[in-house]
Amino acid sequence: MNTIDPRLLRTLLAGMRHGSMSTAAAALGYVPSAVSQHIARLEQQVGTELLSRRPGGGVTPTAGGRAPADVAARVLAATADFRRLADDTARSGAPESSIGVYATVAGRLLPTAPATLRQAHPDVVLHVTETEPVDGLRGLRAGEIDLLPAYRYLPEDPPRAADLRIRGLGRELLWLMTAHGTGAVMLDDCRGADWAAGPMGTADRRLLRRWADRTGLDPAVRYETDDHHTALALIARGLAVDLVPASVVCGRHDPARPLALVEGLPVGGRPEREVLAVTRPRASHLVVDDLADLLPTAVEATRDS
Repeated sequence: MNTIDPRLLRTLLAGMRHGSMSTAAAALGYVPSAVSQHIARLEQQVGTELLSRRPGGGVTPTAGGRAPADVAARVLAATADFRRLADDTARSGAPESSIGVYATVAGRLLPTAPATLRQAHPDVVLHVTETEPVDGLRGLRAGEIDLLPAYRYLPEDPPRAADLRIRGLGRELLWLMTAHGTGAVMLDDCRGADWAAGPMGTADRRLLRRWADRTGLDPAVRYETDDHHTALALIARGLAVDLVPASVVCGRHDPARPLALVEGLPVGGRPEREVLAVTRPRASHLVVDDLADLLPTAVEATRDS
């Protein structure tokens, strides 16, 4: 087999990530026909179908495409690490770092850290991309991201891969929220309420179930959404209650529809989610390490909000 062009590997991963030839093309800056040609050329070189095409331009990885995709991600990550090391050496101390952040990190946890980082590294070039942890892990493995702040609701959930370095940054409280009323709302007042939560099987829904079992609740989930902002809108209108990360609640501002924190939760059993910093184990980078050192303080601040 001839040497494979890394661009073909990047196109393959983009197709798998986005599930669409046209969306992958837009993300890579190509026309859709170029993406199709890249995939066809790669499939010809490896001798097997890697992506299954669906009507309308959608694609899904085939059984024969998943394992090569994992290897492709590692190849691209190693290439990115080599290129970054060479560039840093050539520039003698003007490093570049890429960070993938989920929305509440971007809006609540991250803003103070880069300002502090810039004082220590005035020449640093920092690229920040908003992405959910699931997609960010793919970018991390492919070398597109150097540092990924992530969250984990339950210990058995990802990220838990042996090919990643995972550092705990702290624990973020989940607040039980309700619409603002004329008096305090207690936990017992929520027993007959409608609840909002993620769909069945999602991490936050499983955490709700375990927490409810410990506290003697049987929440009736009438609104299923994996978007906390949608849940807050339902709560503000008095339609539901929900467990929402503190950073999401603190980032909301709607004086016309205020929210209230439900009181009377067991002190020793308040629900939380882990906040993590994920990097590649062999991608040591001074700026990335310094930024990871700054994030625990920001996470801890959410507990005092």
